[in-house]
Amino acid sequence: MSKRIILNETSYFGKGAIKEIINELQSRHFQKILVTTGEDLLEFGVATKVTDLLRDAGINFEVYTDIKPNPTIENIKNGVDVCKRFDAQAIVAIGGGSIIDASKAIGIIMTNPEFSDVRSLEGLAETKNKSLPIIAVSTTAGTAAEVTINYVITDVEKKRKFVCVDPHDIPVVAIVDPDMSASMP
Repeated sequence: MSKRIILNETSYFGKGAIKEIINELQSRHFQKILVTTGEDLLEFGVATKVTDLLRDAGINFEVYTDIKPNPTIENIKNGVDVCKRFDAQAIVAIGGGSIIDASKAIGIIMTNPEFSDVRSLEGLAETKNKSLPIIAVSTTAGTAAEVTINYVITDVEKKRKFVCVDPHDIPVVAIVDPDMSASMP
């Protein structure tokens, strides 16, 4: 019996791995990036380690921080709106499972607009197109959101969470750099 394993195109592990983000974006010719992260990660200077690299490389980016722990349908819809307005070519997700999960949903809806009703992503989604490319920069240990094909969304209205599984949502690049989690308070 065979088993299917779906992996990222590229993963970087180790101290200083975040510097590879610029090479990955430039080699893919991405110039407009939606950076998804949390307010606290900006405040503590964690996300700025990446945004400083983007700024220094002359890469145009917009930061979206309206993502709660256990991201909500509203967080996803707002993120899609920001991504569309900015006309982002890719997403750089800086955070733990919640940030990366929200980024997966945003990326999938961007390339599969027929799933704009976020609830339609529940279970095994029958999307046709790969997500907007995501570079996932993990700031935590344990969720593995940067290398998996599933994500969780909170439905506040119905008071429940639901799991989405989609081989099209896996980040194209995973960055696991201990410098991104060692400085967390």
